[in-house]
Amino acid sequence: MKYKFRYTNSIYKIVAAIVVPVQNFFITTVLILIAYFLFGKLAILIGADNYFINETVFEIVRKIVLICSFLSAASYCVLKKGAFLYDDRLVIAKYTMTPLNWKLRITISYDEIEHVNVNYIKLNFIKRFLLLVPLGDETCNVELTLKNGKKYFFSIEYQEEFCQNLNSLIQNTVSR
Repeated sequence: MKYKFRYTNSIYKIVAAIVVPVQNFFITTVLILIAYFLFGKLAILIGADNYFINETVFEIVRKIVLICSFLSAASYCVLKKGAFLYDDRLVIAKYTMTPLNWKLRITISYDEIEHVNVNYIKLNFIKRFLLLVPLGDETCNVELTLKNGKKYFFSIEYQEEFCQNLNSLIQNTVSR
């Protein structure tokens, strides 16, 4: 079963469609360039000369960065987003990088889930960073708690139905 992400209104949805690809592009660019320069500095420290910091290698890395950043931005625009319930797992396909969660797709086995419920209380500032969907509806979202204590907050359409279906799938997994 597929559940689409929910936004406060259509303006937020349009803004997310513009902001998130740009955010993905720049985060990917920055991360790869930081890794490149750190690797280059490490190579200099161990005596591998300036091989990683010269113009030829930087041109190649720059092209790789642009390709990876473009693919990261395009993934949000092209791939299907939402929460997917399968027979044995829950997949949250968000295709965006948030401050506390860099995974584009989160796969959770049903036996890892402690409880799931709909949270009707507007998220406070701290929990807002835990939202998986940028600009998602903050007043009505699903709160998913794992057995290891990790929590996920995401806003989807038909939250009550989602929670009922997920709880029944969890019960079916436990009873096997």
